Amino acid sequence: MESTVAMNNSEDIVITKELGFPKDCDSLLERCVHIMHTIDPIEKADLTLLLGQQWKQTIEARSKRKYNNDDDTGSKMMEIGCATPPDIPLRPDNLEFVRPGFGVKVGKAGSLSSRIAILHALANVEQWAIDTALDNMTRFGYYTQATAGTALKDQIENEQEAKFVMPNRFFDDFMQMACDESKHFKWLNERLESQGAHYGDLPVHASIWASCTDTARSALARMAVVHMTIESRGLDVNPATIARFDRSGDADSAKMLQKIHEDEVTHVQIGHRWFCFLLKKHEGIGREDRTAGGDGNVVEDRGGSKAFGAGAGANAEVHAEYDGDDELYEFRQVPPAYAEKDGSTVEEVVDPVEAQRRKRFQEVVVQYFKGSLKPPFNTVDREKGGLTRGWYEPLVVVRERTGFKPASGRRLLNKKDKPNDVKAATTEVKLNASPAIDSNNEVAAAP
Repeated sequence: MESTVAMNNSEDIVITKELGFPKDCDSLLERCVHIMHTIDPIEKADLTLLLGQQWKQTIEARSKRKYNNDDDTGSKMMEIGCATPPDIPLRPDNLEFVRPGFGVKVGKAGSLSSRIAILHALANVEQWAIDTALDNMTRFGYYTQATAGTALKDQIENEQEAKFVMPNRFFDDFMQMACDESKHFKWLNERLESQGAHYGDLPVHASIWASCTDTARSALARMAVVHMTIESRGLDVNPATIARFDRSGDADSAKMLQKIHEDEVTHVQIGHRWFCFLLKKHEGIGREDRTAGGDGNVVEDRGGSKAFGAGAGANAEVHAEYDGDDELYEFRQVPPAYAEKDGSTVEEVVDPVEAQRRKRFQEVVVQYFKGSLKPPFNTVDREKGGLTRGWYEPLVVVRERTGFKPASGRRLLNKKDKPNDVKAATTEVKLNASPAIDSNNEVAAAP
């Protein structure tokens, strides 16, 4: 059977293999776990796209029922369900795992072998990114104090906080993200094959999943570390990679990488959205009303006029506020940090809620992130994702002041302890979190 899956008006992805889920696997989260247990990388991507298509039908049916009072949608509605994600998603036996920074030197895209190495590294990133998005839904779809990341480690075991299902938008966002990553993997894999290579020809690492393991007990940390820190680092280095492919004469790959980069901006935005949601829901850091400023504060925008909540300019930071409705989010805009006026730097004015959010983000990153933050930063695309400089630049100073050093290369995996064995969890296989950038500073290891 040949089927076509398209998400967000992106280019169609054609699946040329008959796919389906087991009969007893009928909820969203059960199917997410089934995909995480899928070994073949192409099948993993195809099943994710298929699930995305099925979930899109649920979104449409949900909207129809809500706004048209149409009750004849039950057959199209997929339940969220409940399932337990694996400690480590399955991978093919033929993949050779190395610790981050000890793989093939990818180079600067000046040769065919260098371009293949870069594309292969990015394809590996996308495989882990698929599983990360699926894991987010499955692991954090039911909110507790522990998963909000505020409980002390020794208190988590005794948490009896009542659970509730995260808003529908949470599942919509991360299902879309999983589909984006699947689409990216298929593009990269097809590009590799057009160059005479295949995914699995070169060694791979699992540094992204190391960060997922480190944040497995904290949804707040997962958003802050994986999506707002590691993934935003990808925004920093992607433009240089794209430019190198373009200079090398590989315009097709450069065009593809640009499309991938644009999707990744939205993924940082999703992480920011749910980080802010968790802060508001559990820690009370957020706005209580839907007025322009929430707390009535007024700040000055780039142009010098008074604005808060609207009219802050094209480069303003986007905030998502949860307003009590599972499906309705209000996007607020606040002026960007370090706004420049007449060529000079203007002192930033930050409202109290924004300052609290940044402070918590920085605390969580210092606690959970084992990489390093260093300039140059792609401030324009970071702002599109919701992160002005005030969110991350202080972390560079903090790490320098505390003498922080990235984790050294401990053994990650060897041939006898591949991640296919789900029992070989973090207690047996220490997944060593590492900086988001390969040792050559060429490829961003970000979802």
